[in-house]
Amino acid sequence: MRREESQYLGYSFEFNGGIKNVYSFQTVLGCDYNITFKPTPYLFGENAVFSYFTYEFSIVLAKNPMDKEPPVDLKIPPTIAAIFSDFFNKTFYTVVVYICDSSDGRQIFRKRKFDRWFEYYKGDSFIKIDASFDETDGNNYPVSLILKERNPFRNEICTQFMNIVGGFNEAK
Repeated sequence: MRREESQYLGYSFEFNGGIKNVYSFQTVLGCDYNITFKPTPYLFGENAVFSYFTYEFSIVLAKNPMDKEPPVDLKIPPTIAAIFSDFFNKTFYTVVVYICDSSDGRQIFRKRKFDRWFEYYKGDSFIKIDASFDETDGNNYPVSLILKERNPFRNEICTQFMNIVGGFNEAK
C-alpha cells in the first residue's frame, strides 16, 4: 500500500518479529495495536511454490485502557497501510489473506472499513480478490486475498484461492 513520506500522518510503529511477524504501535489515547502476518503455508498446500510466502493478516487491539470501544482514529489507517507496505517490501512474492473477525457478529462492518482503507491506500501495486464462505452457524465470513499486481504467480494464486473458497462453500 502506498505511502508518501512527506504526507505520512500515521503513528510510528516497530517490527517486533517473531513467528507471527508482529508490528506494533500505540495511539494517542494509549491503545496498543498489533498487526500480525502469521505464516499460513498450508492454505494453498505446502507444495505450492508460493506457500512459503502466504500469510494471514490480523489487526489486534492488544490493550484498550478505555471502558468502551476506541473512537475513530484517523491515524490508524495510514499506519496500517505503512505497515502493510513494509511487510510486502520484504519479498516480492508475499500473499496475504484477510479473514474478518466474526466473534462479535461485526464482520461485515470490518470488511467495509478494510475495503475503504485498501482502496484509498493501494495505489497501482496491489490487487485484492474478495470472497466469502458460509458456515453451518448461518454466519457469512468475508475473506480477501491481497498480493502485488506483478506477482509472477498471480493467476495461479487467484485461481487456487477461488477454488478453496468455492470448495468450502460446496462442502456445506
